[in-house]
Amino acid sequence: MRTIVPVSAEAFGPDGTADGDDPQGAANVLTDPASGWVTQWYATANFGALKQGTGLLLDMGRTVAVAAVRLTLGSYPGASLELRLGARPEFSALPVVASASNAGTVLSVALKAPVRARYVLLWFTKLPPNGAGTYQVFVHGVTVRGQP
Repeated sequence: MRTIVPVSAEAFGPDGTADGDDPQGAANVLTDPASGWVTQWYATANFGALKQGTGLLLDMGRTVAVAAVRLTLGSYPGASLELRLGARPEFSALPVVASASNAGTVLSVALKAPVRARYVLLWFTKLPPNGAGTYQVFVHGVTVRGQP
């Protein structure tokens, strides 16, 4: 298994890249871990009932075999997410291959068997508290492992 570097990272919302949180900060997960990517804040862990989730879409540049994804998150635990993989950057074309709940500051998701995909969607379905009375997730870094 090797580290595979995505060619880009974009904010992704319920309507795709058109409505993701912090679109200008999404690429930081690949280039500037200190700044990272941060969702907007919400009144509840479930996005204030405004949407079903938010996420980061990684374009691997070509089809690769994804075996594991590791996220470095902010200092507050509690995020839940789905790992979705597919050939097209559309929500309906990115099926869930793994999920995790109540994530800590580092989250590793290993797949039972590698999945061939070009796109990796980190889809957050529940936000952790941010220490200020609201909820949001910070992603400082993402590592994709598998076979290029």
